[in-house]
Amino acid sequence: MKQETKHAYVFPDPVALVTVAGRKGGANIVTLAWVGMACSDPRCVTIAIRPSRYSNTLLKAAGEFCLNIPGRELVRETDHCGVVSGRDHDKWAETGLTPEPSEHIAAPRISQCRFALECTVIETVSLGAHDLFVGRVEGAYIDPSVLDESGKVDYTKLDPMAYLPDQYWSLGERIYGSCESKTKPESPPGRPGSRDTRPERAGPKRRRGAAPPAPRRSRTAA
Repeated sequence: MKQETKHAYVFPDPVALVTVAGRKGGANIVTLAWVGMACSDPRCVTIAIRPSRYSNTLLKAAGEFCLNIPGRELVRETDHCGVVSGRDHDKWAETGLTPEPSEHIAAPRISQCRFALECTVIETVSLGAHDLFVGRVEGAYIDPSVLDESGKVDYTKLDPMAYLPDQYWSLGERIYGSCESKTKPESPPGRPGSRDTRPERAGPKRRRGAAPPAPRRSRTAA
C-alpha cells in the first residue's frame, strides 16, 4: 500500500537551457526542468521560473526566449548555469558555451545544443512560487547529425537528459513505440504475456520461488 509523501512532483522532467536576451545586449542562460509541451496548434511550450530569478526579470522585459536541449556531454555546463546567477556571472565565458544567432528572436541559440525552439511569450501566469510563461514556437532547429536516414530524430544521437529531484539522468533505452499497442497486441518484451523471442541470456538458473534479481539501475549523468 502506498503511503503519503511530501514529494509532490511530476518526474522525470526534460532538461533545458533557456536563453533570454539582456537589456543592454548579450543574453543570459538559465537551466530549467519544469518545461513542457502545452499545445499543438499553435505549437506552444511552457516554462516555469521563480520571480526572484534574474532570467524572470529579463524574460518579462524581452517577451521571448530560446529553449535549447543539451546532450548528456553538457551536464556539467548545464548544472553550472542553474546554480549561479547571471546578475553576477557571465555563464557563457564560464562554461565555454557559444551563442549563435536565432532567426526569429533576439535571444540566441546555443551552438553546442543540437535542438532548439525559438519562442515568443503569449501569456504569463503568476501561480505563486513560480511564474508560468507560455511560449509560442516561432521556429524549431535541429542539427542534421542527429537525424536518421528517413529524416526522423535519432534520440540516441540527440542524447538528451532527464531531471529527477536533485539528479540528472541519461535516458537509457527505447522500450516501446507510440501506438504499438494497436498494431502489436502482444505485451512489450519482458512483460507478462509477451511473445519475446529474443535469445535467453546465459546465467545461473533461479530456484523456483526465489526472489528475482534487483533491476539494474541506470548510471546518473551527474
